[in-house]
Amino acid sequence: IIAGLERQCSGVVRIGEEVVSDDRVHQLAEQRAVGLVFQDFALFPHLNALRNVLFGMPKRRSSESIKKAQNLLVDVGLGDRIAAMPHTMSGGEQQRVALARAMARTPQIMLLDEPFSGLDVQLRTDVRETTLRLLRSAGIATLLVTHDPSEAISCADRISVMQVGRITQTATPSEVYREPVD
Repeated sequence: IIAGLERQCSGVVRIGEEVVSDDRVHQLAEQRAVGLVFQDFALFPHLNALRNVLFGMPKRRSSESIKKAQNLLVDVGLGDRIAAMPHTMSGGEQQRVALARAMARTPQIMLLDEPFSGLDVQLRTDVRETTLRLLRSAGIATLLVTHDPSEAISCADRISVMQVGRITQTATPSEVYREPVD
């Protein structure tokens, strides 16, 4: 709903002060300043790392966009893998390309759906730290969906706990840990 892939049944969706969806307006997903990173990376297998990052950019053929995409790949630690094809990359490298592609849109909001769950423990920690460092330094509001309580506690400024499709508690990580609702 936040990304615009589905329309809400009621209520209002705002990104910053801008209403992007309500009962009269529904801005298309590609018009919203939202980045998406999924669990399965969703890279285009026929495009190298650079072209995957450029795909999310409106002016992907401009020299400015190419430079920005190259810089994003350097930022995620893949400066030496710019020409690599997805099938030659590790899961962590693929996930970092997906992050760079999402960042290329200069989003106001980043949506991360179980982005680290398919990675082994050490790689998960490294990719998570890189991701959080980049998002925090860019000041991008982020919604991370995870089933891993330790990941939620280590990553979040605020946590919403859901049970059976309902939010049961929203608080700081320490409050959720020390004073759980149930």
